[in-house]
Amino acid sequence: MPSALSVLLAIHCKKTESVDLKTPIHKYIALTYSETEAREAEDDLETIQQLRSTIANASTNGMQPGMRDSLAKYCRCLTAIETRFPISKEKGHAQVAFTWYDAFKSSKKHTQYNVHLEKACVMFNLGAVISQQGLACDRTTPDGLITASKHFQEAAGLYAFIQEAEANKVDAPKPQDLSADCLSVMEKLMLAQAQECVYHKAVMDKKSPTVIARLAKQVAVMYEGVTRGFGLSSLSGYFDKSWPAHAAMKGSVFQVEVLSQTAKALQAEDNIAHQVSVLREAFAVLQNTKKLAKAVGADMVDSVSKVQEGVVAALARAEKDNNTIYLQRVPAFGDTGINIQGALLVKNYPPTNLDASTDNLFSSLVPDSSAKSLSKYTDAVDGVTRDARDRLAAATDTARTRLKEMELPEMLEALDPRSSKGTASALPSALLADLEEIQTIGGVTHIQGILAEIGELKRTCEEELVAAANALNADAQADAEARAKYNDQFRATPAPTAAKSYWDRIAQFRASLAQAAASDEGVMDQLAQHQEGFAALAVDAAALKLPRLQAPMVTTGDEDPAVVVASLRRDLEALQALASERSGIEEALNDLKAKDNILPKIMSVNQQAHDSLFASELKKYDVLVADIKRNSEAQTELLARIGNQNKVFREVFDVHGWRAACEAAAAGIREEARTFKGLLDHCSEGLRFYLGMHEVERRCRQEAEDFAFTRSVQRDELKQDIERSKRAEEADQLARRMAMANMHSQQSAPPPAAAYPAPPMTSTPYAPQPSHPYAPPPPPPYAPPP
Repeated sequence: MPSALSVLLAIHCKKTESVDLKTPIHKYIALTYSETEAREAEDDLETIQQLRSTIANASTNGMQPGMRDSLAKYCRCLTAIETRFPISKEKGHAQVAFTWYDAFKSSKKHTQYNVHLEKACVMFNLGAVISQQGLACDRTTPDGLITASKHFQEAAGLYAFIQEAEANKVDAPKPQDLSADCLSVMEKLMLAQAQECVYHKAVMDKKSPTVIARLAKQVAVMYEGVTRGFGLSSLSGYFDKSWPAHAAMKGSVFQVEVLSQTAKALQAEDNIAHQVSVLREAFAVLQNTKKLAKAVGADMVDSVSKVQEGVVAALARAEKDNNTIYLQRVPAFGDTGINIQGALLVKNYPPTNLDASTDNLFSSLVPDSSAKSLSKYTDAVDGVTRDARDRLAAATDTARTRLKEMELPEMLEALDPRSSKGTASALPSALLADLEEIQTIGGVTHIQGILAEIGELKRTCEEELVAAANALNADAQADAEARAKYNDQFRATPAPTAAKSYWDRIAQFRASLAQAAASDEGVMDQLAQHQEGFAALAVDAAALKLPRLQAPMVTTGDEDPAVVVASLRRDLEALQALASERSGIEEALNDLKAKDNILPKIMSVNQQAHDSLFASELKKYDVLVADIKRNSEAQTELLARIGNQNKVFREVFDVHGWRAACEAAAAGIREEARTFKGLLDHCSEGLRFYLGMHEVERRCRQEAEDFAFTRSVQRDELKQDIERSKRAEEADQLARRMAMANMHSQQSAPPPAAAYPAPPMTSTPYAPQPSHPYAPPPPPPYAPPP
């Protein structure tokens, strides 16, 4: 009997009516080409007509051997028809009417003179047949599950392809089963079932509960997407109610499976409290699952009930273990922090058997020589444009390299007192890299942010220690009250003795925090001392501290500094104009190639004239090739002139001396950068210290609270034992007094004292609670900065 975790769906095939393809297309070929061409195409037309008759039976014989291949082959035939013969109601076209019925509303009929309706419907049936093949696979074996998953992914790929390539070309009104929403739902359903097969194979392969939970989570998420698709307003009332009910039930039951597998993983980790919480959540989800299963069928209700029995049994075992052994507090499911992420292992398989390029239909209507000639011309154009682009790229690279070698235009920008770009180039490369790194992370603001985070962690650490101390103090107070009330009868281990290890650890942590706080003070002092210097650790700010490049006060040579600078600027602007011209040439080249379609011209001349036609057409590229050559030669001449002017510029403005002065001025900046990086490293070390300290203190606090809770439970049990002993002793004393009184009485003797046995003594001094193992010592406080 199928279960809620295994039942799957297959898509229905669309029904169609018989169509006469042969006569209208034969007539079109005869009128457009010739009677001879029409006679030569008769065999191909007969093949297509027979295929059409075969695939028309897909709705009733979808699982017939060879039906899938027939559907794929007929799709390829339709591609050949589409590219050669226009089909419509227009005069002079092949007038073929295609009639199809809706897959899910079989009474709805659609008729169109549109080959794209035929292609979309045939592809729809091809996807349906593939889904039926997936459903028919033996899914009780690993190989069968792999095959089924592959089929469902292929079907999903087909429905996605229909939506992208064919459905939008169908005339309105479009069949609803070819709408974007319906095709999307079919695609998602097939992918969800493919993922489900992957999940079942993982179960069969006995993968870990964690792996199975992630796979089940993905299945649940995908079925939830299918359910949302069924709920779209455009599909309201379109599908049978069992379809959306099936998807909703599957999403819910796999969510239960996620929780069940997660509970198994938690059990292996001895995390019983979380296991109980997860199983309770699974039981709650199952109540909704049972409601959803009722809309699917009685067998699904029975299947879900069996799942519930397993969850209930696992929950009962876990609660019993927790109540008798672990004694852990069970959190609410929302507080467990459990968030299983799905693992998607399926995807759409694009159609691989619909390429019509290998078929040889209607070959006489499109001569191979024309196709080969077009390919030859295309190769020639590719060669011309590729060479032109290479020359353009080489010219651009040459200009960029030469300017970098001459440090232009940075040297000219260094003359502008309002700009720091040129002066920044005078910074030593190592210092420039350090400043850029400091600027990228945010400079002194970054250190302040780390210190703020350290302060927050320090406060949290102190709160953890206070919480641990409060738990121990509360236990000590309760212990003292019990001893004051029961005196020597209260024989539990005194609180100071039992909690000594915890108090020792708290004292150690507080000492470490005090030492770290002293180190933090040193960091703050050092940051305050260097606040102004650190604020200037940016490329622009550092550049402003360097000497400016200036013209000499007295000119000793024949060159006028102003004239040298003006000439250099003018030539750099001309070089930029050449670069812009190259961009325009490349754009024009791409545009010319995109519009270069000479197929009509090839079809209008005989094969012997093709070579002369190609030579004539390729001349349209000569103008652009000549422009590239002229641009490259002009740039070569301009770069040579710029190089000569740059030598004069460097001599007139004593660039070498200016760089030496910048190097000397950068020493202070370099020292500030070194101090900044040292302080940053120290702060980072402090942050790591507090993070480690917070973790060990959190464990200490948790252990102290657990210790106090355990002591409280044992203390209550001992009190109860003392009270029972006290009541038993009082009952014995009363019985003895009554017996003594009755010995002097003339009445009949009372029943023997044995008739009133004392309650059994069950109190035993409980052993001291062993202290929790000492937590790993916190990392040593980081040393103050040098």
